Amino acid sequence: MHADLARSVERASAIEALHAATAIYTAEPVVDALLDNIDWPRGERRLVDPSCGDGMFLGRALERLLAARPTMDDVELARLVEGWEIHPGAAVQARTRLEELLLAHGREGSAAAKVAGAIVRNADFLTEGPEHPCYHVCVGNPPYLRFPNVPELLRREYSALLPGHARNDLLHSFLARCASVLMPDGEIALVSADRWLFNVGAGELRQVLGQTLSIHHLERLDVATTFYRPKQRRAGTPPRVHPVAVVMRTATFDSIRLTREAIYPGQPHTPQPQVGATLGDVAQIRLAPWLGSAGIFVVGEETAATLPRDYLVPAVDTDDIVAGQLQTPRRYAIRTVPDVEPPLAIMAHLQSNLHAMAPRGRRKQAWLPPETWHRIPLDQPALLISRIARSLRPVRLPAGVLPINHNLHIVAAGTASLEAIEEILASSWANDWVRAHAAPLESGFYSLTTTLLRKLPVDTGYGAMDIQ
Repeated sequence: MHADLARSVERASAIEALHAATAIYTAEPVVDALLDNIDWPRGERRLVDPSCGDGMFLGRALERLLAARPTMDDVELARLVEGWEIHPGAAVQARTRLEELLLAHGREGSAAAKVAGAIVRNADFLTEGPEHPCYHVCVGNPPYLRFPNVPELLRREYSALLPGHARNDLLHSFLARCASVLMPDGEIALVSADRWLFNVGAGELRQVLGQTLSIHHLERLDVATTFYRPKQRRAGTPPRVHPVAVVMRTATFDSIRLTREAIYPGQPHTPQPQVGATLGDVAQIRLAPWLGSAGIFVVGEETAATLPRDYLVPAVDTDDIVAGQLQTPRRYAIRTVPDVEPPLAIMAHLQSNLHAMAPRGRRKQAWLPPETWHRIPLDQPALLISRIARSLRPVRLPAGVLPINHNLHIVAAGTASLEAIEEILASSWANDWVRAHAAPLESGFYSLTTTLLRKLPVDTGYGAMDIQ
């Protein structure tokens, strides 16, 4: 008896923690706009919200069903509209919303409460939902939460049931489960975070979904107006997500195909195929190395004066750039190589300071930095681009200078000149292309990656067409 009570308390605590981390609710106008893009209500088509929260999607859907078929009996209503919600408090809120709606449409009190109770199930769709296709439309705003952040009890249950491609994020889990219960002529219509569309870690998920689904509608949403109760944040502050509205349909391949390849919500239609050269064809693009905590493998001028100059290379970060111009380097990186122990002065410095190294930067060979860089070509000038920026702003680096801290390091390859590459990166159309394809961050910033820049078209004619 005590063990059962303990398990019950543990589960309730896990569900409460999950709800606190994921309770983002969608504003009514956004819900209505998404429902405008689905084929429902029609005939016997069944609609489900697998994580219905306080019932906004269910309520707006039920309004449409009652408007189309006002004389529908209670049993049929509960059969054609269904919601699942793991959090008991949110399930009560959803039932209350539906009960009030049914009362407004002429149902009497006990009947309205009974129908609302039948529509909203207080249960976990991921573990207790149906195991066979039975819905024609899945709608809603499923939770987005990295799997390691899911409470342990629930994470164990999900890991035992869900395939590998559905276990990076709860959003992935709900996408996979919705696809598995969809009828052959079904639709999935969601407000979701955008990352599953282009993150490399979601590639297999996209590929699996693409075996039966394609994207019929895709648009970015304004984070400031999409949600009316953003997580556990201060009133009026937006959540740290970049929402999209997406509608996927089965057996319809006349729009955006779902494959392992990234899809960029900045483009409302099927991305055009790459033609001609890309930046990856004419330049080497790599991440600048992270050399660990300051004062160990990256030192200031005072420490550098005590070390052999042959083992030091000027190092720069974005704080060395002022008004778009590189300033005189103030730091030096210690150059070491595998299997060759550096001079005693270098070893003495490292041994005196390695205790301050962040755990993720520690190596078995004490003289090696967290990321080796001895093969990076520093014998030619290069371009530095900040990995987090509002736009592409290439800054020229002279030969012999090492960029650090995972910024983007670009050198010319083949017959292309660094001047031509710099001109391309500084162009308005290249910046428009990046803004359409890069992952947005806070306050107008974007995440600029090597994968993204390697795909940047460098044929100006193609680029101009791509952004018009």
